Amino acid sequence: MNPRKIKILNIITRLELGGPPILLIDIIQRLNKERFDSSIATGITTDSKYDMIGFARDKHIKVFTFPSLVRNIHPLKDVIALTTLSLFLKKEKYDIVHCHTSKGGFIGRLAARLAGVRIIIYSPHGDIFKGYFGSLVTNIFVLLEKFIARFTDKIVTLSKKGTERFLGQGIGTRQQLKHIYNGIDIKSYEHTKATKSEKRSELGLGKDDFVCATVGRLVPVKGHKYLIEAIQKMVKIIPYAKFLFIGDGDLKPQLLKQIDSLGLRDNIFLLGARSDIAEILNCTDIFLLPSLNEGFGIVLVEAMAMKKPVIATNVGGIPEIVVNETTGILVPPKDPEAFSSAIIKLYNNPETSLEMGLAGYSRAKELFDITTTVNEFEGLYNDLIKEKGFA
Repeated sequence: MNPRKIKILNIITRLELGGPPILLIDIIQRLNKERFDSSIATGITTDSKYDMIGFARDKHIKVFTFPSLVRNIHPLKDVIALTTLSLFLKKEKYDIVHCHTSKGGFIGRLAARLAGVRIIIYSPHGDIFKGYFGSLVTNIFVLLEKFIARFTDKIVTLSKKGTERFLGQGIGTRQQLKHIYNGIDIKSYEHTKATKSEKRSELGLGKDDFVCATVGRLVPVKGHKYLIEAIQKMVKIIPYAKFLFIGDGDLKPQLLKQIDSLGLRDNIFLLGARSDIAEILNCTDIFLLPSLNEGFGIVLVEAMAMKKPVIATNVGGIPEIVVNETTGILVPPKDPEAFSSAIIKLYNNPETSLEMGLAGYSRAKELFDITTTVNEFEGLYNDLIKEKGFA
């Protein structure tokens, strides 16, 4: 007799273009459908051009929307979201509630507790302990995380470092915490729609340009201002170097002003949010990530899947992805001099750059393929089901 199908509800505040939602959709698509019936509960995306609800439904994933589930703190809406989610969970009788990101993680876990859900899992998709908020707000978040961890069966971090960061803040126990690396569909990155020359032509780049790219929201923690300072230093040596910044955010006007003030309009291009990242990476020479804090950095894996060498800051979970001097170069955060030196080093050593790209590709296939990530989550679900004593 086959075991019954397990009902899972994933709760996330926004299902919009970005790392956690894309990963969540990828995982749900690949879960064993005979064993798991997995759905999503989410809020309403404020900007329709980033909305992925329709995309998820096109992939035959059930998505339930809760308009009161918002990203920012809003006492009235938060109470409504907590109440409606709890009632929904009681009605639908889910076996597992898997909550994602900080806000969805807190309200979702509390709602699951009130509804008597037997298994509650939390994936923070990073940490908010450094670089996001001031010390007062961060301390409040830590207190809330400590409280809600009491009602959590498993906290899934993105890296070993992430696990230690949570434990260092007194959130959860070692038994509660487990790291599972993010993964991507490596094979899908091996066949891009546009060739390198075609993409360069589309973006207005020359075939002989030295092209670098970075991907990330335009927010302070991503460290763009320091990368721009590094670019100012290195274009004096490589004047035809071009830098593609992919992503949107509140810092865009400020970054444009910095670019203008340094005379870098001919070198740096802010492309906004894009859905053709693999094709853009394919036409570049080096991938850059100047983050001040990074839980994991799935875009690093994407660059490695495209056989690109990586220059990134030595923070958070990045050293578990990028092997220094093997798949790329790690530099200190907020250090434009180190960043520019690393770019120039790879420019002057194309053979080393090629070797690093190939080594990164091998590492991505070995450790960061989506199949491995899905297998890890299926194993986690089955272990908790067994532990709780139901099939």
